[in-house]
Amino acid sequence: MNTWRKSLDKYFQEKLLCVLFLGFASGLPYGMLMDPLSFWLSESNIQRSAIGLISLVTLTYSFKAVWAPFIDRLKLPILTQLLGQRRSWIVLSQFLTAISLLGLGLSDPAESLRWLIIFAIAVGFSSATQDICIDAMRIELLEESDQGHGAAMWMGGWRIAFLVSGVVPFFIASSLNWSSAYIAVSVFILLLIAPTIYFIPEPKYFARNQRNILETPKAWFQEAYIGPFKDLASRHRDHIVLMILLIITYRFSDMILGPMAMPFYNEIGFSKEEVALVTNTFGGAVTIMGGILGGVILFRYGNLTGLLLGAILVSCTNLAFALLTLTGANLGMLAAVIVCDNLAQGLALAAFVAHLSSLTSEKFTASQYALLFLVATVPAKLIAGTSGFVVDGAGYFNFFLYAAGMGLPAISLTLFFYLQERKGLHRTVL
Repeated sequence: MNTWRKSLDKYFQEKLLCVLFLGFASGLPYGMLMDPLSFWLSESNIQRSAIGLISLVTLTYSFKAVWAPFIDRLKLPILTQLLGQRRSWIVLSQFLTAISLLGLGLSDPAESLRWLIIFAIAVGFSSATQDICIDAMRIELLEESDQGHGAAMWMGGWRIAFLVSGVVPFFIASSLNWSSAYIAVSVFILLLIAPTIYFIPEPKYFARNQRNILETPKAWFQEAYIGPFKDLASRHRDHIVLMILLIITYRFSDMILGPMAMPFYNEIGFSKEEVALVTNTFGGAVTIMGGILGGVILFRYGNLTGLLLGAILVSCTNLAFALLTLTGANLGMLAAVIVCDNLAQGLALAAFVAHLSSLTSEKFTASQYALLFLVATVPAKLIAGTSGFVVDGAGYFNFFLYAAGMGLPAISLTLFFYLQERKGLHRTVL
């Protein structure tokens, strides 16, 4: 009982509350590229296959590893002296994200889909730049023993933002239009700059070799891009291939389902208000509970237990969506499906983020986390981009069975590492 209470008490540390805010700042722009955008496009009679392909704009978050070394090393004039390395980049990226969202809101998918996509990519790029520093701050502000709780708090803030982006824009769009919803959120993101400046501490700076990219470009490139990879490979050489395969496959099941969730709700007959209240408001709260539970499980039983439990639950709960295709627009059934799915997602994401964080070293925090995030999301998102074609060809019922089956590789790999640890043969890789 004392261990459980000690684990729960950790959530009220000041630094963890800062991580909660950082998660919120991270999740809000991402959320605006997900459910609201998919529903807006669906209402504008954009084809399902096109909606699935447009969801690939979120690949900007995955490919942040390409410019993460620059963000890790480049100091912004004036702002760095005033705010520090991490906060200066967060403030700049928040401003650029707000401007890009404003442009997105002023676009019309029925008349100028090309401009909407351009502004969506701009939102993704500027928001992903913010995430590079937020991920590094979350890891650098906390002790190693608190990374599980930090992952849960970041996910809690991220999910609160996802709840806001999945509820408020729907009601604004229902009363006014989607453009007004996006403009309102862009103004709100501008307001986040103030608490970022005044309440979020700059983490301890870890000295990094600051070669001049213009004077020694080859050496700079080797340190910035090759160095993080070599460091990871040297510290985890015994199981590096299986470790990478686990990272690649862990989120297959839930990410493949994601782009088709909103079109499914719309086509099956749920209203915008029902989607906002049940799947986003209620579902967001359940996901946060799953994250908190995940943090406690990680603290009590370790990373592998949380990873294995999360992989199994996410795969199994996708089968519940197949049942929903048979019952139709039944709110009670939708609520039951959301409880199962979001609780599993919250637990699994907290375990996975803590796992990725534990693999980084303080010399390459931002670069390594961005690299691992790329490995974890690009293959899954590329497959998810074809989800509309799968639905068109096989229907929603078979699509949900397919999404559940895509979780089997992650379950198998996590189970392997779990059994190795239980045998005492594998203690340092994960």
